[in-house]
Parts: sequence; C-alpha cells; structure tokens
Amino acid sequence: MDLEKHIKQKPSDFVVEEVIPFSPRKDGQFQLFLLKKSSLSTLQVVRFLSKLLKIKPSDIGFAGLKDRFAVTTQYITVPSDVNIPDKLCFINKGGKWLKAESIDFGREQGFCMERVGFTDQKLQLGDNSGNRFVIKIRNIHKEQRKIFYHNLEIVKKYGCANYFGEQRFGSVKGRNDFIFLYLLKGDVEKALKTYFSIKGSLKHWGNWELFYRDLRGNLEDYEKDLILGLKRGLSFEKAIRILPKNVRLMFNFAFQSFLWNEYLRRYIESKYPFKRVNFIHSWKLSFYIEVYDIEYLKNLEIPYTGREYSVNDKLFKEIIREIIDKFGIKEKDFGKEVAGIKVLTDGLRKAVFFPQDFKIVGKTKDSITVSFFLPAGSYATILLRNLLS
Repeated sequence: MDLEKHIKQKPSDFVVEEVIPFSPRKDGQFQLFLLKKSSLSTLQVVRFLSKLLKIKPSDIGFAGLKDRFAVTTQYITVPSDVNIPDKLCFINKGGKWLKAESIDFGREQGFCMERVGFTDQKLQLGDNSGNRFVIKIRNIHKEQRKIFYHNLEIVKKYGCANYFGEQRFGSVKGRNDFIFLYLLKGDVEKALKTYFSIKGSLKHWGNWELFYRDLRGNLEDYEKDLILGLKRGLSFEKAIRILPKNVRLMFNFAFQSFLWNEYLRRYIESKYPFKRVNFIHSWKLSFYIEVYDIEYLKNLEIPYTGREYSVNDKLFKEIIREIIDKFGIKEKDFGKEVAGIKVLTDGLRKAVFFPQDFKIVGKTKDSITVSFFLPAGSYATILLRNLLS
C-alpha cells in the first residue's frame, strides 16, 4: 500500500494540533508561545528563531517534532529574559526569511507564533498529552472504502500496533544503512558519507571545496560549517560533533526505533492472525486482525533494550535477544558514548494505542476526511497504514 498517494497531497490535507496537559500562567521563567507552521519542520523553525533571537537552539523548548508537509500547531518555550514580540510571523521564500503580518497556511511556507502566557518549566520532548488530527484521505476507491471501514471496526475493538512512523527514519537511506551502526563501529567517515549521500552526490568526497560547491544549495548552515571544518583539516571524529546534538541523537533514535518496531512485528506474527503491510525502505510492518488477550496486550509496555526495564513476557524476551544479537550489539555498547551522545539507552513504550474521538467529518466520491486524537508518541501515519491495508 502506497500511503503517499492517499495523504499529504497538500499541506492542508494533514492538520495537527498539539495538546498540552497544563494551562499557561500569567508569569514564569519561560514565555509560552503557540506556534503554527506550514511546510516547515519544527527544527527548521527552531534553528531560524535561535539566529533571530541570538540564543542557542537548545534554549527553545518543544514537546514534539511535528510533520513538515502539513499545517501544524504546537507549543514552544523561550526564556523570559529574551526580548521577543507578542506575535511574530515569517514566510520562507527560496531560503530567505521574510517578515509578514500573516500567513496563508497550507499555501505558503512559513510560521506564526503568538505568546499565550508563561510557564516555570521549559518544554521537553514528550511533555504534550497528545495530538488532534484532521486528515483528508484521497484517491480512495470503492473497494478500498470497504477495507477502510472493516479495519476501522478492528481498530475500535483491539486498538492499533504502536509502531514508530516514517518521520522517525529520516536519516536512514536504505534498509540496513544506519548511520548509527557506522558510528558504533568507529567508522565515522562512512557515517558522514551516508549522511551526506541523502543531500546529493559524493563524487567529490575528500575534495572539500568542490564537495561544498556541489551541495551548497541543499545544505543547512551547520552542514556547511561541518564541510568547511573538514576543509580546514578537522578529523571526521571532531567534524561530526558540529552537527547539532538533536541531529546526532536522531541517528540513535532511528536505529532504536527500528529495533523496537522489529520486536513488535515479530511478536505479533508469533501470536496473532496478522496482515503484513509495506513500510519504508522495503521494511514491513505486521498488524493483528484478531486478539484473544486484549486486556494483556493493551497494558503491555515494550522496552527498547531490556537492560534497565526487565521483560517478563518470555516470548518478548527471546525476540529482543535474537534481534539485538542479529545486529551484533554487545553488552558494552549499551549506554556507551558515541559522537558525544549516550546511545542504546532503555525506556518503555506501549505496544498498542487506541485512537480517541474518531469521526468521519467529510466525504466525497474519492476522499474521506477523518478527525481523531492520539496519545503522545503515537503516529497518525501508522494508524492510516493499518486502516487502508
């Protein structure tokens, strides 16, 4: 199933509104802004604001990374001692940021942010309670509508497997081409080559002046700094640390998310009747079509590594061990520092999620518009893959 032909034909087809579990205060250590953006990633806005306000990107807090090709609303925090207007709007045209009075969201690439109050805590990843979605599903023919409604009844009864969505894997070029694994093995040059291969040709790799010229129009400022650092004679080990910490962390998150998805896929295939669905990079996801122990499954939490959080389910314990061994991960690798970040750390994630307030809010001959709420960390694109397959 090719999800891309059904969603995000226009940014306005995919609308996301973040929900936070607290109310703004009248004063506090951090200014709280409501940020609405279109055709921009959260990190693109954060990097621009850090330059505009002359603060570090890490000074700007946010609870989640929102889709780029969408119209999204989320909260961000900025320290209270930073001088910033109550409302700020910018349009991005050809890489140039232009101040604006307002933005035609869904048509223009840009953002508006408006102060809604204060808080004493900087927003951190995961601080939101979830997200509301309004999504237009296009090119949905008669037979696929039947599939959609049939699958919807299954999801209402048994929930949906809580896989990480494609947004988590932007740094992965091929099925097993994880930048993280090259870093773990100490091959930093190969890691950087893989990273920049996503940007363009590697023909002039090593001739940094020509390489910079080839990719210049497709580079973030920190990527330009990295290449210029190599030109000045920086080692690969030092150069990679020029990448922002959140970018380096994504290398680790992408690999750990892949492992976690594999744990859940194997578990479902071992226990339940299932359907197998195409994912990115020729990967597969499996969704159950019937569950005989739903009370157990809906409360099941799966660890990332099983080191800090013990695994009581014997089947899961065996699956985790087999997959970790398959990728050559050793005991010494867990919690190791790689490229300035701590990697392969443990955590827990729910095996399934249940969409709340799911409604059909619009229909045409070849489209269905749906609205629903998902808890923090669950992906609308995963739910749609399940419903449309």
